[in-house]
Amino acid sequence: MTQMASCRTLRQSHLQGGMQKMKTHFPATSAFAAIAAFFLAAPGAAADDATDFYKGRTITLVVGFSPGGGADTFARFFQPHFAEHMPGKPSVIVQNMPGAGGLKALNHVYNTPPQDGTRVMLTSPSHTLAYLLDRENIRYDVNEIKWIGTLTQDTQGCAASGKSGIRSITETKDKPLIVGATGPNSTSAQHALLLKNMLGYKLDIVTGYPGTARVRLAMETGEVQAVCAFWASAILGPQAQDVKSGKLVPIIQMGRKPHPAWGDAPVVYDLARDEDERRIMRVVFGTTELSRPFAAPPGTPDVQLAGLRKGFWEAVNSPELKADAERKKLIIDPLNW
Repeated sequence: MTQMASCRTLRQSHLQGGMQKMKTHFPATSAFAAIAAFFLAAPGAAADDATDFYKGRTITLVVGFSPGGGADTFARFFQPHFAEHMPGKPSVIVQNMPGAGGLKALNHVYNTPPQDGTRVMLTSPSHTLAYLLDRENIRYDVNEIKWIGTLTQDTQGCAASGKSGIRSITETKDKPLIVGATGPNSTSAQHALLLKNMLGYKLDIVTGYPGTARVRLAMETGEVQAVCAFWASAILGPQAQDVKSGKLVPIIQMGRKPHPAWGDAPVVYDLARDEDERRIMRVVFGTTELSRPFAAPPGTPDVQLAGLRKGFWEAVNSPELKADAERKKLIIDPLNW
């Protein structure tokens, strides 16, 4: 397939080179701690000053993935609550801009107007890793992105279709598995490439899908057999019935410790053969625990950024949002700053 040819190999030497770049950008820290540091900055005291600016305006929330996928689901869930709690109560609309595993949207929002606080984005943790590893087509600096907060801290992994017959990633040492992914810089591709190239699992990776919803559709038709952008929150929420029925089978989890949602699926760190492999895994998988990060472009003024952070945090802690999340079976575990 031509899509398969678009996959680039994530070799161990490439990862180690990326780790050296990471040390240059973020001395004495991990990728996870580096991005977390942005969220730990205190919101500015000028948040209330944003009220007049936002009155009567519209905020565009850009999602770099197709409608119906996980990122889009969280964005549209958050949309009305964000509008309600923003200073000045602006309107909020969602704009899907799929392409290259969300990279198209991030490059666009980062480098084009408006940068006045009326456009924000739901990004992917993979974008931080892609920057640290100096991947192609990166037109942003994670140091300059204005981080707002993350809706949930989650555990990612891979799930296979029940029809594949695979019940654990370890079975793919002998039996090939076709994995669908979005862009080559996405976690859905990066994670599968590491499992293939470092641990030796027989994974055939097909990239180019506009979002995980399309990957899951391809799993139903048999075009691919698995996806490596599957979340604990999905197992407990929107895809709970598919997992319970055996339509989807969690085959590996990538959190630092076992998550009960993943059942008996092996933890990736337990499959490492030495400390060097575990160190590489921490770089690749560490940032994914910040699973739904919101951000604004670098030119966003401090007053509007403070307003965005205030609106975000009040929304995620509101009783209305929590009740809505429970009804929709979405796991909300926001990160403070």
